[in-house]
Amino acid sequence: MSNLKQRKITVTTGTRADYGILRPVLSEIQKNPSLKLFLIVTGMHLSEKHGKTINEIKDDGFIISNSFNMIPKKDSKFENVKQFGNSIISYSKIFHKIKPDINLVFGDRDEMLASTIAAYHLNIVNAHIHGGDRSQGGIDEYNRHAITKMSNIHFAASQKSKKRIIKMGENPKYVHFTGSPSIDELISKRITNKNELSKKYNFSCSRKNIILLQHPVTTQIEDSQQQIQITLRAIKKLKTNTIAIGPNSDPGSSSIFKELQKTSKSFDFINFYNNVPRNDFLGFLKYGDVLLGNSSSGMIEASHFGIPVVNIGIRQKGRERGNNVVDVEHSSDKIYQTTKPCLETSHNYRKSGKVFGNGTASQKIVKYLITTRLTNDILKKQIEY
Repeated sequence: MSNLKQRKITVTTGTRADYGILRPVLSEIQKNPSLKLFLIVTGMHLSEKHGKTINEIKDDGFIISNSFNMIPKKDSKFENVKQFGNSIISYSKIFHKIKPDINLVFGDRDEMLASTIAAYHLNIVNAHIHGGDRSQGGIDEYNRHAITKMSNIHFAASQKSKKRIIKMGENPKYVHFTGSPSIDELISKRITNKNELSKKYNFSCSRKNIILLQHPVTTQIEDSQQQIQITLRAIKKLKTNTIAIGPNSDPGSSSIFKELQKTSKSFDFINFYNNVPRNDFLGFLKYGDVLLGNSSSGMIEASHFGIPVVNIGIRQKGRERGNNVVDVEHSSDKIYQTTKPCLETSHNYRKSGKVFGNGTASQKIVKYLITTRLTNDILKKQIEY
């Protein structure tokens, strides 16, 4: 581990969502002469079905150090575990070659957990963004806290998350409240404006628009098809223009894709898009009227814009959020009854609490990546109470 020479920082991105949040961090690392970025691309980015968003990363000017496939051949839990095991081997080979000083990971997905496992077995310092968050909807909660316990430096998105990390026994010296880098992106000028959105999509600010983003719940995979059918029944009843965005690649996603594709062909006010670039998605949050589904973007990014969020089911249960979020169970009647008044009074939600920082997370993260002393002591973990 080095304290004086240019530090090597490996960063993984596996989905369009985490890339959008990590993008300002990647930019700060790339332009800082004290750091050298090694970007590892995997997961959904390499999938044609999900828009092959590795091209978006290249278009943004980032040099990709390594890439490997992590999408299971079949949509099942067993295939997912097999790919997870293979990915640990892939990360180990990459880290053995690069020998990074710090491995920077974000959030709670399998790509990040596999990266963390490989790094700590090779005595590489792990730094974790968005640890200490809470959710009760699936395997993400397991992954997130496991990553925290295998990490040495922590970048908490909220003050509550910082306190939870310390309560988990982590050394307060290495636990920092930085805010979420997702907010950094939101205050930039990279958000697609409403005129561009209307050219690219069936979207117009002259009418009401629902943004639909619903993922499978990893503890309720078998219910994925029924859950999206329930949501779509409510949308059919609302008869409101809907931008439906394809789900992530978790087990259960195939059935959601199929239902969205099928329904969009039968109802002209339901518009399905496999993948939406991050800048466009943020534009939808800024200019749309309701975000419907179970995405974490409803808890974080949406709180910045104040767009009302109808959060369906348990996927985000327990997660910190703004006052623009309304929780509802999987019931078409209740989804309809909750969404309708949100559409009618969406402007009343615009003043929402902002709990995830002031848009300077990326600079703070990079500062700690540079200044944290990487002595052998940082790898000597123990419960701090």
